[in-house]
Amino acid sequence: MNIRLRFGVFGALALAGLVLTACSFQNKYERQADAITKAVMANNLAPVQDELAKGIKLDRVRVAEWSDELNDQGKLESIKETQPCDPGVHCFKVTFEKHVYDEKMSLDENGKVTHWAFHMADAAN
Repeated sequence: MNIRLRFGVFGALALAGLVLTACSFQNKYERQADAITKAVMANNLAPVQDELAKGIKLDRVRVAEWSDELNDQGKLESIKETQPCDPGVHCFKVTFEKHVYDEKMSLDENGKVTHWAFHMADAAN
């Protein structure tokens, strides 16, 4: 019985390590875009407020509209940075349960978001 308990503890620790490792497959820009996308979907930018450059003000009505649109796409499945992209801009393929979206994000010299936009990808993508 003691061996089972040890295996259970070690198994749980190994599983936790795998989960943490799985999160590391995203680069820092993908993690940043993921956090902003999820915040918009939740209609609450408070968790990512520190990621936004000073002076960026987003209208609550617009964020609510974005939230409605993205939530209509079903579960967020993945965000992957794509190339090529305009200089100084990070582009992402955002896969939802129902559709794929393209996202663009620009950063200032401090790594703060100065621009974030999305649109549904063409059916050919």
